[in-house]
Amino acid sequence: MKRLAFGLFIVLANPGFVAAAEAPAAASDETASENASEAEAPAPEATEATKDEIPDLSEEATAATAQKEEITTAQLSWEDIVVVPRKGFLKRHRVELAPFTAISINDTLIRHYAFGGDLTFYLTDVFSVGVEGQYFIKERSERESLAGSQFNRVSTLNRFKYSTSLVFGYVPGYGKFGLFNKYIIHWDVTVNAGIGMIWTEIIPVNPDSKNYPAFGNLDIMPHFGVSTRMFVTDWLALSIGLRDYIFLDKFENLNRKQGEDAATAKKNGQDSLTQNVMVFVSAGFYLPTSFQYKTPR
Repeated sequence: MKRLAFGLFIVLANPGFVAAAEAPAAASDETASENASEAEAPAPEATEATKDEIPDLSEEATAATAQKEEITTAQLSWEDIVVVPRKGFLKRHRVELAPFTAISINDTLIRHYAFGGDLTFYLTDVFSVGVEGQYFIKERSERESLAGSQFNRVSTLNRFKYSTSLVFGYVPGYGKFGLFNKYIIHWDVTVNAGIGMIWTEIIPVNPDSKNYPAFGNLDIMPHFGVSTRMFVTDWLALSIGLRDYIFLDKFENLNRKQGEDAATAKKNGQDSLTQNVMVFVSAGFYLPTSFQYKTPR
């Protein structure tokens, strides 16, 4: 009993000891509560920092894949581009059959229309050899009739009947152009020269054919020309050209006597150098109808 009372007296006599004993307990309780709150509360700031630190590589990967595909496509397209494209049409060892029509342009008194054709074989793509034949239809011009009525004289004229010749060709130039910004048309330029024969016949000044019979001539005829050709398909080409035929022809003598036969009238006829310039339009058909390149692109 005495000991219990003595201990209670000491405790009551020292209040600071009680406060000191309670303070650590309170401190430990506060620490425990703070730790519990930190553990229970979410950490948004830490989560956001983690997202920022880890980059999103999906967009970059998509962009890299697209860029790789573009590079691959570009490389494929570059392979299709040819700096110097090859010719779009080959003529070597092919035959061209070209029907044509033509009109004379240099004679003001008489005009001739021609219908004929060229048969050409191409030794190479630029050299060719062929034959030409044509039939002529005459037409007197209005100026010829006006000259007769004005000067009271009839012009001395010859009409062309038909002709044939051997033709050599050379292609000095080749090119292409765009049509409607969609099609590419290939073309070339051809110069040709040849020699042949032409049959002509006089048109008597006096229409009395019984007393003034007509006579004919067979003349040597060299010629020169130039033309341009456009290739439409592998077997078809369209051409337009100019040819100049030169020959020494014999005309009726103005002092011809009545009843003079054709042989005598031809013997007494007058020689004159004749130049027949004609414009041609033709369509060329090629055999075989296709061609093949011997060298790679």
